[in-house]
Amino acid sequence: IFVIPSDGGGPTIDSTRDRNEHNSSLIRANKLVQKLETEVLCRGATFQEIDLDDPRRLALDWITNDDKMSLDLDAKNLNQRYILALLAFTLNSWAWRDQESIYANLENSAWLSNEDECSWYNVSCMEGTVISLQLSE
Repeated sequence: IFVIPSDGGGPTIDSTRDRNEHNSSLIRANKLVQKLETEVLCRGATFQEIDLDDPRRLALDWITNDDKMSLDLDAKNLNQRYILALLAFTLNSWAWRDQESIYANLENSAWLSNEDECSWYNVSCMEGTVISLQLSE
């Protein structure tokens, strides 16, 4: 990681703290991949075998890199959040993504938003667990 100092000098290596944070993020991402491969993909499948444009990989990329909730690996709702993201990508839901204007008059937020998935549009939960989805055209 390089930064240009404000004095206009040449690039210098960023702080050790930043490198450690980056390494921690990589370790978390690797553990997340292993957890989802074991608990969700099952049957020995790995994300490495899956095409980059496959909804399973898109959902993994979203939950690993773009999801601002950054759930802990032991979070009760990690797998269900991944599954809902998988459903959203499978249904080609880019139109749903962070489109708050679509949901302006509704109590629920857009799918793939940074809100708890139980607040996503037409997702019903009981005690933090998804119990139903209302999907229509």
